[in-house]
Amino acid sequence: MKKKLIRGSLLAVLITICLFLFISFYGNPTKKSAVSRELLHHLEEKYDEKFILVESSYNWKMGTYGGVYQPEQNKDIQFTAEKYQTDIIADYYPEEVWLYEIEQELIPTAKEIFADYDQVQASTVWGIGDDEVMDGHIPSYKDITNRDALQIVMRKKAYYTAIDKEEVEQRIFALVQFLKEKSNTVGIMVAFDDPDEKASLDDKDGFYNIAGKDLPDISNVSDIRKYLIEL
Repeated sequence: MKKKLIRGSLLAVLITICLFLFISFYGNPTKKSAVSRELLHHLEEKYDEKFILVESSYNWKMGTYGGVYQPEQNKDIQFTAEKYQTDIIADYYPEEVWLYEIEQELIPTAKEIFADYDQVQASTVWGIGDDEVMDGHIPSYKDITNRDALQIVMRKKAYYTAIDKEEVEQRIFALVQFLKEKSNTVGIMVAFDDPDEKASLDDKDGFYNIAGKDLPDISNVSDIRKYLIEL
C-alpha cells in the first residue's frame, strides 16, 4: 500500500512537472484561444474591417499570447498581434501592408536592376505602425512620415574587395531614380556576404545604406559613394 502511495505521488509530481513545462513552452491552450479571439475583435474595431484568425500563438520567450491574422479582403497579407502581460496590445498590420505594397510596386524593378543578386526584398523597422495610423486608417507606404523605416535590401555572395564599386553604384543610382519617382520613404541597402564562411574577421567589408530621406540629396552617381560604409 505504501509503495502504491509513493508511486502515485511520484506520478502526480511527474504529471505536474510535464504540465508546467508544456504550458511554459506552448502556453495555456484555453488562454491562447481566448486571447487570440479577443485580439480578433480588437483588430476589427481598430481598423474597421474583417479579419481571419489563422492560428493562435504563444511566445514563450516573452510570455505573450497572440495570433496570426489575415484581412478578409487580402489574404496575401498575414500579420501577428499579441497581448503583453501588462495588457498592452501590439499588432504589425501596417508594417505588413507596406511590405506588401513595396513587393508589388517596387521590388519587380529592383529585381531587374539587381538581377544577379541573391536577395532582393522589402524590409521594415517593426513597431512603427501605430505612429502612422490615424483613426484606424493605414496610409500607403508613400505617405508615412517616418522616412528611415522602410528599405529595399539587396544582398549578394561576393568578396567585398572584389566588387566593382562603380558598377554597383551605377545600379544603385538607377534604383534611386526610380524610387524618387514614387516617394521619398523607401531607402536602399546593398550588402555583400563573403562566400567563404571561414573568412577572417580582419577581411575588409562594406555596404551601402541610403535612407528614404536621403533620396532627394542624390543627383548623380558620384553621390552614391557617400553612403558606402566600410568596416
